[in-house]
Amino acid sequence: MTIADILKHKNHEIYSITNTSKLCDAVVELNKKGVGALLVKTEDGSIAGILTERDILTKACPKTLYSDDLLVSEVMTPREKLIIGTDKDTVSYVMHVMTDKKIRHLPIYDGEKLVGLISIGDVIKTVMDQSEAEVHMLKEHIKNPYGINFS
Repeated sequence: MTIADILKHKNHEIYSITNTSKLCDAVVELNKKGVGALLVKTEDGSIAGILTERDILTKACPKTLYSDDLLVSEVMTPREKLIIGTDKDTVSYVMHVMTDKKIRHLPIYDGEKLVGLISIGDVIKTVMDQSEAEVHMLKEHIKNPYGINFS
């Protein structure tokens, strides 16, 4: 199973904010959308980085989170440090990367085009659904190993 399979079942809207936005506006947007990360774009629409809950907790709070002057660009993870995935990556590979790098959100690209943003929750849900389907198939096989139709 690939990340493209996850994206097929996910809301296609990618929530973002500009790097010149105030951090308090980004916090409002995170809460309003009920998400843990926003992609950060420059004024021309290119990706500048990502702003996550962890960025806010580790970088903003020491700088006084509620400062009216604190900008998203001062707290976000910049593009140079951004860890990304592709829509062709397998779910197990992405799960390994997210666990190894201790990240919970992963921008997904198809070539140069941003096609989605997945969370570790999306990955876990997919693995759980896949496991439940496999368990169901195995139970059915145990009940009727030769696939004989008795009706």
